[in-house]
Amino acid sequence: AADQVAFAKAMGDDLGLAELLGGGGDIEQYLQSYEQMLAQGIQTGPQLNVVDAEGGITVRPEPGFVIKTRDVTSGMKIFINVVSNEHIERPHMKSLEELQGEEGCRVPMSVGTPVEDFDKKSEPCVTYDIVANPEIVEESQKQPSFRENLVSLCLAAVSQKYKIELDPRYKLPKMKYKGASVQLQRIRKSRQSDIEEVLSSNTAAPMPGESAARRAQSGTGANGESADGVEQPEFCIFYSKAGAGSVDGFGQKWPLPPDTPQDAAELDNLSGWDLPCYRVNAFQEKIRGTMMNKSQREQKEAEHQEAGASPPGVNETREVLAGRTCTVQVRMPKLDMQIPSLKQFGVEVSDECLRVSFPLLPRAARPAYAPLTLWWPQQFCSAQATAHWETQTDTLSICLPTEVPDDEAEFDQGLLNAVF
Repeated sequence: AADQVAFAKAMGDDLGLAELLGGGGDIEQYLQSYEQMLAQGIQTGPQLNVVDAEGGITVRPEPGFVIKTRDVTSGMKIFINVVSNEHIERPHMKSLEELQGEEGCRVPMSVGTPVEDFDKKSEPCVTYDIVANPEIVEESQKQPSFRENLVSLCLAAVSQKYKIELDPRYKLPKMKYKGASVQLQRIRKSRQSDIEEVLSSNTAAPMPGESAARRAQSGTGANGESADGVEQPEFCIFYSKAGAGSVDGFGQKWPLPPDTPQDAAELDNLSGWDLPCYRVNAFQEKIRGTMMNKSQREQKEAEHQEAGASPPGVNETREVLAGRTCTVQVRMPKLDMQIPSLKQFGVEVSDECLRVSFPLLPRAARPAYAPLTLWWPQQFCSAQATAHWETQTDTLSICLPTEVPDDEAEFDQGLLNAVF
């Protein structure tokens, strides 16, 4: 008994435990005091979702999606967990000193510390958690183009904070979080977005990459505007399997991009942004060589050139589009209600592209919209294109096969351009 008492004292100088081991004391009383001690110990730790005296707050974010890339210098595999919490600010406009006072969209993020881990092959890797506002993560699930811009921001954030060079090419594994459990994060509590809302409540901050994506469509200016300030119409594009029902592309909740052509074949409707030829940085290693080092990439490119192979993603895109119908929906609510809608725009469809133009109407200072030009990813069959105008939603729908049917192979090429 004396040895047990000495052991108890050596393990923490717990007199209550020492007394019990020595043959005395009340076990119930000791257990109650032990539970009280545990409760007090828990309370001394960081409390979740409570702002501390330094203006910080400890949170447990919600998992979102995972980015996989490599450290260019060391070759180490890097996993970035994009997670969300409501205490991270929403995107908001902010004056940028480097742009001489012009405003830009600020996307607040909190970058966590590196954590050593192992991948599914038991090889060492490093993971980082980046916490963003839930609106950001939700929007990235809906719009593939937005998700690509968010990934670029995350790669840049980790690179800048930890002074490492990450490969801009990446994969999006089918997981919401890399690690046993989502780590706690301590973030600074700030509300610049609330201040911005008070100062300019009528100005909505664009999502990151939104303006750039619009400009890339046809060389227009910021926010999809032409040189004279006229905006392009909103549009969406998707590819449907034979027999698939009609859908509203604007309201459709598009899934994550498929990893392989086989995965794409299971989808009745495929977002136009998810074609392999547009995602050579995010489709499959055999397409883009994501995890190859510089010498391996150069060797791969040389082999492609010698064999006369197609550019990355072209053959996979052709496989994905086989047997599908391309649908483009253009929404035009700003048309003049006093003039028939079909007189306010023109449509030209060819095997190479779609162009929607807007003539200058009488007594109008400028056209309703800037012209919109969409280039097809491959040769389509414009001879079988159809167009439909939906008056209730002011939406133009254009459909055409992604392949030339066998019975059209001998058709006069001079008649393959359809003008509506």
